[in-house]
Amino acid sequence: MTDVTSVDQSASSEAGFTLFESLVALSVFSLVAISTLTLVSQNLRSSTIAEARTYAGFVAENVLVDTRLQQNLPLGESGGEAEMGGFEFEWSRDIAETGEGTLRQVRVDVHLKDQSQTLVSRLGFRKD
Repeated sequence: MTDVTSVDQSASSEAGFTLFESLVALSVFSLVAISTLTLVSQNLRSSTIAEARTYAGFVAENVLVDTRLQQNLPLGESGGEAEMGGFEFEWSRDIAETGEGTLRQVRVDVHLKDQSQTLVSRLGFRKD
């Protein structure tokens, strides 16, 4: 006859996880969680930059349209600010001669306010 109490004690002492196994499982879970959070934050940052570039393109197009509508078009550089889509932009416009009679080249660069990286550049022409 076998002793039932000795079989139950050995089975219960081996049930569950050891401390080491628990620490390994927590480490693996932590690595997966950190990787996921990093990926999500990079994705959010990328989508914000893409949204800012889209609005910066609208600002540059608006400046080019405004340039075409101006009666007097002085050569040289000028600039200004614009707000669109919750973003604040600064733009610069450079008007130069092309050497083709009265044809002028208009270059517009747009960047976020207080940042130097150009988000969008547009090139246009105007004949006076």
